[in-house]
Amino acid sequence: MHIALFTDFHPATLGGIQTSVNSQRRGLERLGHRVTVFTAPTPESTEPDPDLVVLSPLAGVVVNGFSMVLPTPANNRLIDAAFAERGPIDLVHIQTTYGVAIAGLKAARRHGIPVVQTVHSRDDAFIERTSPVPYLSALTMRALHGRFVSHRGRMPPNDESRAARHAWRTMVAQARAADAVIVPTKHFADRMVAHGLDRPMHVISNGIDDDLLDAAPATEFDIAGGRLRILWCARLSAEKRLLEAIEAVSRVEGCTFDIYGDGDLREKARAAIEAGGLAGRVRLHGGVSQAECLAAMATHDVLLFPSSGFDTQGMALLESVAMRLPVVYCDADLGETVPDGGGMRTRDASVPAIAAALRELADDPGRLVPMRQVLADQADSARQSRLTATIVPVYAELISNESKYGMQQPVPDVPTAPGRIPLLGHSVVALRNGLKFVTSLAEVGPIVRIYLGPRPAYVLTTPELIREVSFGEAGEFHREELRDAVKDVIRGASNVLSGKPHELRRRMIAPALRQRRLNEYAIVAADLANSWSQSLPAGRSLNLMDEAHRLVLDTISSTLFTADFGADAKHEVQQNIPWLLGQVIQRAALPPPVRRLRFIANHRFAAKAARLRTEIGAVVTEYRRADRDFHDVLSALVRHTDPETGTRLSDEEIVDELILMLAAGVGSTASILAWVWHEVMRHPDIAAELRRELDDFVGPEPVRPEHVATLPYLRLVILETLRFWGPWVSTNTADGDVTIGGTTFPDGSVIVFSPYMIHHNAHYYPDPEAFDPDRWFPGRVEEIDKKAILPFGIGTRHCPGSNFALMTITLATAALFARWQPTPDTGYRVIPSNRDFVAAPSRLPAVLHPIRRPTPESDD
Repeated sequence: MHIALFTDFHPATLGGIQTSVNSQRRGLERLGHRVTVFTAPTPESTEPDPDLVVLSPLAGVVVNGFSMVLPTPANNRLIDAAFAERGPIDLVHIQTTYGVAIAGLKAARRHGIPVVQTVHSRDDAFIERTSPVPYLSALTMRALHGRFVSHRGRMPPNDESRAARHAWRTMVAQARAADAVIVPTKHFADRMVAHGLDRPMHVISNGIDDDLLDAAPATEFDIAGGRLRILWCARLSAEKRLLEAIEAVSRVEGCTFDIYGDGDLREKARAAIEAGGLAGRVRLHGGVSQAECLAAMATHDVLLFPSSGFDTQGMALLESVAMRLPVVYCDADLGETVPDGGGMRTRDASVPAIAAALRELADDPGRLVPMRQVLADQADSARQSRLTATIVPVYAELISNESKYGMQQPVPDVPTAPGRIPLLGHSVVALRNGLKFVTSLAEVGPIVRIYLGPRPAYVLTTPELIREVSFGEAGEFHREELRDAVKDVIRGASNVLSGKPHELRRRMIAPALRQRRLNEYAIVAADLANSWSQSLPAGRSLNLMDEAHRLVLDTISSTLFTADFGADAKHEVQQNIPWLLGQVIQRAALPPPVRRLRFIANHRFAAKAARLRTEIGAVVTEYRRADRDFHDVLSALVRHTDPETGTRLSDEEIVDELILMLAAGVGSTASILAWVWHEVMRHPDIAAELRRELDDFVGPEPVRPEHVATLPYLRLVILETLRFWGPWVSTNTADGDVTIGGTTFPDGSVIVFSPYMIHHNAHYYPDPEAFDPDRWFPGRVEEIDKKAILPFGIGTRHCPGSNFALMTITLATAALFARWQPTPDTGYRVIPSNRDFVAAPSRLPAVLHPIRRPTPESDD
């Protein structure tokens, strides 16, 4: 395996987490695994290490002596480059909860790699005992952490301060974001559960490198007639209670106290030693290596560990057990690490209680003998080799179940599309020319693997396989990822629901789109199309793509709610839907971790979405109060009761469906409408035939609703446009294992199909790259396999607004070409943009010329 370890504390610095990370690394390497460590910079690092990647710090910011790192774009690129150069990475193991760890978590999610989080320390206790303003510090840390990692989820109440609760929020959020959690002790695991952690958790102690233990000197034990030799091996900081330890030792005459470590309390400790006249028996040695610490343990009689309510385990405790050195400690929870009988717990955490315990041992050193015997039986319990043997199966389980954590094992016997780039997958080629890319896949096989970044997806290239998915024969599917991307503006509409809720919602909205209602909407649509066409300028260039968007938006918003009190909401719709629609598309295409980094856009999106929902919600309330039919979509939704269940749509559900109709209808319908105009303009023979039909059935009069059914050639042109420019991509996510064409795909697999690809396959459509409306004439249409007609989808996801879209496109096109002869800008090449599910023309510049019809006098 290749494991990436992420830690905010450089392995060259001193501390329990650093020691644990170093031991884990060496233990894994000893078993033949590869380890790459990602960390923050430090001046202590002087030796080159080819498997160490140092991230960029936040300039000038140092917290507790350590450089601060944020998951910036530059650091993300550095990590991605290291993954590409050193990969493949099988698993990410995070050892802290700060910037480097967050960057590791985000990298794992970008690359679809499972994540293990080891939670070592009590950040709540650390903040409360070291910060001058604990509440503000904990709140700031939570706010900063929450910008990168979701803090959603309930946390049960506990008897603790507000500062501690904020700190636990951060710790639990980081652990929840992982796939498995390791904690060093059971009592700490219980605390994590009490604070709401619901991830798989493994209690695995920290360890000591085997080579260091084997090289450590033999223990000396001979204090007959001498002083009790007390040892300190820990950070010199407030939460470790060094000053209390010095004061306790000062009260016990028959002892010496050697202090190994460094930290913020160094000068205060020195001052306390001098003030108490303790220089002769209390000595500060400074920071030392783990090997030197073990050597010091061999020459002392007892380890003093007065921490209380802070340490989850304490590396010095493990080292003390390994070196058979009895421990004096205060915290009952630490008895889980110190074997029963291997030390002495003080009656409480006070200085007098610590002094009393030390005095007992100084007066009767023989009490240390049975303690050492107990520790001798447990001396090998913290050897890293034993603990690594416990950690490796945790890794192996996650890696073998990668589909559960975001990265599926490749499904056998499915070919991969050419053009894959490391890390980026097929994203580059798909964004550069998505239409060409998808049409090429049919030649690769019936099912083709592509990579969306590092994540595999499976493209179905035949109508038969698409039908298996669309009609539920393959298994269950969901759209939770799309739902998450649009939840601020659309919380639970029919397009993101699945299963029974989706079936019920489809039944609930169906009455708003029945033929009787469409006939009413057609009156509004025809009036708008005529007014729009009459207002167009003659003889100057305009962008027909913009015009299509404007007309379709006006048509859809005007048929949703027609009552006078809907005017403000209609204005809000027309102002904000285009921008929100563009954001929905972008958000749906971005991985969640990347999407969360768009702070300004996310804030604006949420604000506009909230305002839009509020305005539309107010209209829904007024419609319920009015309790009458205004012959529009909202009236149908408000007044309908499902005959099977008696269910009625709530206000929030109606708002969801109205916004969905706007978002889905405006983008796709406007794109197809613009493509119809584009194809007519670039094919003079088609334009001439369409104009003859319009002259015969419309003439100089306004377009009327009944023209929808009396323009057969225009219908063929629209059908061919739907074939030629149909949706280029549609996705579903497997909800459990699914079987398609005899191949089984695991839960979470992304299944993709492309109507555009099917529509451009010569096997189903002869000469598919020719725009040919005549292929839909009777006598030729029979040659087309009906299973290959997919512009509006099929099965449970068939577009419920298809007839509304056809009506809108027909009336708008008739209104344009009955009055105008558009001439395209021959100097501009129209390029399809694949930023939506239906490709859209980049621009459609044209000049409009009025249609010249013979007058009665000229006929004479």
